[in-house]
Amino acid sequence: MLRQSEIMSPRPESHPPDPSVLAVVRRYLRNLAGQGIATRMGVLFGSYASGHPDQWSDIDLLVVSPVFDGAFSREAVNCLWRVGARTDSRIEPIPCGQRQWTEDSATPLLEIVRREGVQVLPDDDPGS
Repeated sequence: MLRQSEIMSPRPESHPPDPSVLAVVRRYLRNLAGQGIATRMGVLFGSYASGHPDQWSDIDLLVVSPVFDGAFSREAVNCLWRVGARTDSRIEPIPCGQRQWTEDSATPLLEIVRREGVQVLPDDDPGS
């Protein structure tokens, strides 16, 4: 099992993410809960996490949920995309189990997201 300090490393020098994008991610995570996919968090990564998006950037988002631990249905993945399209078409969700997030030390994408990502909690909205 990974130590907490290994799960999320400090991000390299970058600009803070756009608050409006963080609000979109929070709304998306709450919308997922409304569809039966409770999330522990989302982890924003890529150009929006680094603060360097361009007009064509999508919102790269790792969706951490116990729903995705072990075998999960194609319908659960379809739901991620359907809710994403209804919330903001820029969202590109990637499912990740809660155990996978804390225990997997072999998946390159997870290593990058842990190092460069920004954790977003569904109820961590200062405006709500």
